[in-house]
Amino acid sequence: MSTLPPLMTHNEEVSIDDQGLPEPSPYRLLREPRRPHRIRTSTAAPWLAVTAVCFGAMMSQLDSSIVTLAYPTLQHHFNVSIGAVSWVGLAYILTSVSTLVLFGRISDMIGRKLIYTYGFMLFLVGSVACGLSPSLTVLVVSRIIQAIGGAMLQANSVAIVVLAVAKKDRTKALGFQATAQAAGLALGPTIGGLILGVVSWRWLFLVNIPLGLIGMPLAFLFIPRSRHLAERERLDVSGAMYLLVAVAALLASLSFASDLGWGSPMILVGFAVFVFAVLLFFRQERTTSSPLISPLLLSLKGFRWGLGGSLLSYLSMFSLLFLVPFELERGLGKSTSFAGLSLFALPLAIVFAAPFASRFSRKVGTTRALVTSSAIAAFGVAIIACGQLSSAVVIAGLAVAGVGFGLYNTTNNSSIMGKVAVNETGVGSGMLNMSRGIGTALGVAAAGALFVALGGDSLTSTTVRASFSTTAWVVAAVCCLAGLFGAWGVSSNESP
Repeated sequence: MSTLPPLMTHNEEVSIDDQGLPEPSPYRLLREPRRPHRIRTSTAAPWLAVTAVCFGAMMSQLDSSIVTLAYPTLQHHFNVSIGAVSWVGLAYILTSVSTLVLFGRISDMIGRKLIYTYGFMLFLVGSVACGLSPSLTVLVVSRIIQAIGGAMLQANSVAIVVLAVAKKDRTKALGFQATAQAAGLALGPTIGGLILGVVSWRWLFLVNIPLGLIGMPLAFLFIPRSRHLAERERLDVSGAMYLLVAVAALLASLSFASDLGWGSPMILVGFAVFVFAVLLFFRQERTTSSPLISPLLLSLKGFRWGLGGSLLSYLSMFSLLFLVPFELERGLGKSTSFAGLSLFALPLAIVFAAPFASRFSRKVGTTRALVTSSAIAAFGVAIIACGQLSSAVVIAGLAVAGVGFGLYNTTNNSSIMGKVAVNETGVGSGMLNMSRGIGTALGVAAAGALFVALGGDSLTSTTVRASFSTTAWVVAAVCCLAGLFGAWGVSSNESP
């Protein structure tokens, strides 16, 4: 039977000592430090922790989106193919998404603050290595290091917020975290364009140095320790490897399917590896005494449906971000810079809407909030689907969809994490972020495949607009389905 003490609020943490807690590591660098007394006892302590998390959330999203404009520059600088330079982004995605649950589990056992703080450090080291890379190979390896740091940050961000704030403030706090993510996503292309236009591409990565140097002390000072929340057990290395192979095979197959063809032997083998690895993973989790993901957690209906809703929501959102430039440039004849600025409307609307998710869900109830917000997102996509006559209509649709996504994702995240036991919030947070990553990759791949199949690669603007419109209607339907998944996941006794 566990001897761990029950979860304590930030006000109760003042009385916590080492009595009854797991033995601290004999190595100083592996000990989770306590917050200073003045911060621990402050009434603002929960929101200081949220501030530190928001800083990391914005930095990781900023970095993932800031590089998207640099591929042509990197191709020219290193004199390599487009396929080769695409690994700058692919290596980051594969590594970060496939290791999220692993770092979530490790964080549950040895401390989320510890892993989060070291995530900042490793992300900073990887960023410096990226900025100084003499070759594409070194750059890709440096991106993998950076991605591991990013996974350590992402796997803990939601879990730390849930730990730091009271239940009544959870949705509000997660709204601020979602706002920070959206701000990073929105600012990435803009800052990236300015950097590429003024200085070297290397500053796309070196810009993280001041951000990391600020973020690390914030994490050290403001985030509460959590090593007292879970027993230390043998790490399920086999399960972690099966999950890593499964996620990497799926993401790689989705990434290359548009170039190689969905029926390509290599793509089919990739999907087969994914299915086989998933089966091995679940077999391992049922038989091991210390599973990476608790079977009880996977058996929770609300948790499963909520993750499905998160995946579908991000699938819809990134389908739009991928497709709209084709509509604006090839369908309506707008410039690339205009298309980039137009996309800014979606994350900007998320920044505006996410902080209001808590008030909205309290007013109408969690279930209605999820259904209504997904309907708002679907309505925005429907506006875009009808936007062949004016780019202003497309931008308005992006803004409306962004409001829906901002409200839905924040409410759904809170609902999902409310079902996770406190000693498994690291794993829960990792799985939530993994669902987002898979949804992102699936959205780009599936939307691109459908768009091309309908004639989206045509040189005729009329055909492009028709293909885009049909694809957008499908995306609107997926938005509604996300709302239903989230609503199905809300338990009958869940309070708004």
